[in-house]
Amino acid sequence: MKPALKSGALALIVVALAACTLGPDFTRPAPSVTMGYTQAVPTPGAPQSVVYGGKVAADWYALFHSDALNRLVQEALARNPDLEAARHGLRAAQYELQAVSGGTLPQIDARGGISRAHINGSFLYEPAGALSVTGNQFSIGPTLAYRLDVFGGVRRTIEAQTAATERARAQALDTYVTLVDQVVVTAFDYAAAAAQVEVTRSLVKDLQRQLELTRALEAAGKITRADTLQAQTQLENTAATLPELERQRDVYRNALAQLTGRTPDEFRMPLPSLKDFELPRQLPLSLPSQLVRQRPDILAAEDELHQASAAIGVAEAARLPSLSLSGQYAQQGSRLNEMFTRPGGIWSIGADWSAPIFDGGTLAARADEAKERYRQAQARYRSTVIAAFVEVADALQALQHDADSEAAHRRALESAAANRDLAVAQYRAGKYNELQVLAAQQQYQNAALSQVQADAQRFADTAALFRALGGGWWNAPQDPAALASATQEQVHD
Repeated sequence: MKPALKSGALALIVVALAACTLGPDFTRPAPSVTMGYTQAVPTPGAPQSVVYGGKVAADWYALFHSDALNRLVQEALARNPDLEAARHGLRAAQYELQAVSGGTLPQIDARGGISRAHINGSFLYEPAGALSVTGNQFSIGPTLAYRLDVFGGVRRTIEAQTAATERARAQALDTYVTLVDQVVVTAFDYAAAAAQVEVTRSLVKDLQRQLELTRALEAAGKITRADTLQAQTQLENTAATLPELERQRDVYRNALAQLTGRTPDEFRMPLPSLKDFELPRQLPLSLPSQLVRQRPDILAAEDELHQASAAIGVAEAARLPSLSLSGQYAQQGSRLNEMFTRPGGIWSIGADWSAPIFDGGTLAARADEAKERYRQAQARYRSTVIAAFVEVADALQALQHDADSEAAHRRALESAAANRDLAVAQYRAGKYNELQVLAAQQQYQNAALSQVQADAQRFADTAALFRALGGGWWNAPQDPAALASATQEQVHD
């Protein structure tokens, strides 16, 4: 074969090998046609109904029509350190991807050196003193190194880092969605605790008036001292519940301060009241096939699966030979004035290859490990998807029962209030004793506190549905995972 044909054939072989990529080619998991939520879905005409395929707004929290809540969410998005850390983590992953991608290009460096050496003739098997030279050596020039990606190990490494970068983005989005949900739910918890404090304080005032009436009746000789002591005991027991309710309210306030990136003493934002919120009447419900493409935790699990798939190719390529090219050009001389002259120029070019022969089974074990990691990622992905559908189903079922629960609590509160008023009237007329009045007061207190909890639960369950559907980040005007955002600029202005 002629030299030209040999060179051409060798070039074709190198090109063919360079196009080879080991390991499986990743394919996104397709949603199962059997995926669904639950039959327990709020129906049209109910206090809250769902719209299949409805748009999940990025600012879904605005549907509660609370200016204080909106400001809390915007402040958290602008100042929360956990969200900022997640965004910087994404930026770092993007830079890492750029660094890894540079491995596909030739690496060119500049090298230079200055040395001084003495040569003795005895070193050259000459008589001692026959040759004794001391001199300087100067050198400078570029070097080139290029690793041929024959079996796609570098390409799979870049693919793995690309998946890792996408996973970092999904994690930043999950931090964003979780933060919004935490602020909203904590605001509901704070408003509920504050409402329970108000209800309890109102009950304490009523019991105080009841105690004053009891004392007046005792002074008139119409009731005994025991009745007065019972009224005072009821008052003190009710008042004793206030510190714990106030503690819970303060805990939620401090939690809002933390979520908005402030210490409790720095937190000065207006806080919402339970009466400020409005319950959305229509709620979106994403199709099952959409859910697996928009929930950040599912996307992160998919990216983990992609990264594990690429790692198989990296491990398999490590078991095969590697080929690299190198080149060097330099100017050398014993004097500086000899540099950059034609006699001082030297160059070299070559190709190196290496192949593992015996490694004690290390590389084979690494390949088997990568395959097991891939199967592990597959199981995690399925688990994440199932958990997401369960979360949506739980939210839908909760909404279905919330309306019935709230109506029952409201009827109980109305009955307890009527019974309390009747008991007080009968007590004033001398037909009821103190125990009957206190029992009616206790029933009303329990019903009033339960009503507050039922109201707050409806708001929290509504927020849980938006969280379960992915939080609507894909409908945001700007990328929520990016460091710079319109929300930050708006709040800082």
